[in-house]
Parts: sequence; structure tokens; C-alpha cells
Amino acid sequence: MDGLDQLGYELYLPREKAGYIISSYRYPKDENWDFNLFYNKLNDRGFAIYPGKVSNADCFRIGHIGRIFPYETQALVEAIAEVSQEMKTAKFAE
Repeated sequence: MDGLDQLGYELYLPREKAGYIISSYRYPKDENWDFNLFYNKLNDRGFAIYPGKVSNADCFRIGHIGRIFPYETQALVEAIAEVSQEMKTAKFAE
């Protein structure tokens, strides 16, 4: 998803190997990071993400399947930016 890398989130796989249905992002290396808080804050805004299913890395997943439009993807990126800022994670940790 364009925009998350600008917020400091790193894809688990290189973009050229990432899938089209689900994207996995590594947890930020930040002392303020808390997946449950991140999840709940996004859920409060009407967005659902999923814990990662990668055995050797801490990550979360975003699904891209179904009837999803660009404005909805942009709204998710904006919500992640707001939550990241509230939590002072990723690029907002400074």
C-alpha cells in the first residue's frame, strides 16, 4: 500500500514479491509500539487489520480483497498516520 512506507512501515517482503491479496508489514522498532493498541485504535475508526502469520517476524497484515476502492485505501493510510502519531510510533517517534 502506497503511503505506509512514508509513515515508516516496512513491508515484510520486497514489493516485487509481495502479494496482491494480503500485505504484511513489520512492527516498527519502537518502544511505543503496541499492536493491541494500534489494532484497537484502527478498529475504533472502522478499520480491521490482522496479526501477522509469519513465523519468524513480528508483523501485521492488511487485506486487499473484496470491493475496495482507492479512497478507502487512502482513508486507511490516513487512519494509520493518525494512530501512529497518537502512539508516537514509526516516523512520529522523534
